[in-house]
Amino acid sequence: MKRSHFVLILVCLFCLGFLCCAPEKEELNMEQVRTAVEQANMKFGEAIRQGDAAGMAALYTEDATLMPNEADMIKGKPGIEAYWSGALQMGLKDLVLTVVDLGSGEEFVYEVGKAVMTVQPEGMEPMEMAGKYVVVWKKTADGAWKIHVDIWNDNAPAQQPSS
Repeated sequence: MKRSHFVLILVCLFCLGFLCCAPEKEELNMEQVRTAVEQANMKFGEAIRQGDAAGMAALYTEDATLMPNEADMIKGKPGIEAYWSGALQMGLKDLVLTVVDLGSGEEFVYEVGKAVMTVQPEGMEPMEMAGKYVVVWKKTADGAWKIHVDIWNDNAPAQQPSS
């Protein structure tokens, strides 16, 4: 009986030692994450202004999901690049994203925001539209934050009439 108590005590000490020495999960510095997200949002807008669908797609993870307003879901970077290329061809000229809220889980960060988009189909005057969006960001192996899930609603006029 003494031997089984001794083994039990050793097992408990081993487990306690393992738990004490186990690496702690890294705390996210939300200020740094916000800066990274805002910089990526600026890169996204710049890629639109330059007509660079590949640059836009580069901001997504390889297995990202794009959920455009009133369209089917698109899975994967090649499909996402093709979607944005089509949007650019249809006259997408600018996009300004504003972070309203940012929160985190263990492996992901979510962003809630407002967007103002300028579209100018060929031969027409520019139109501004406002929208709202949710993006799930994922930290990649190289430490960069990339878009993993992207969904929005963009059918509201940019200027809401005052009541």
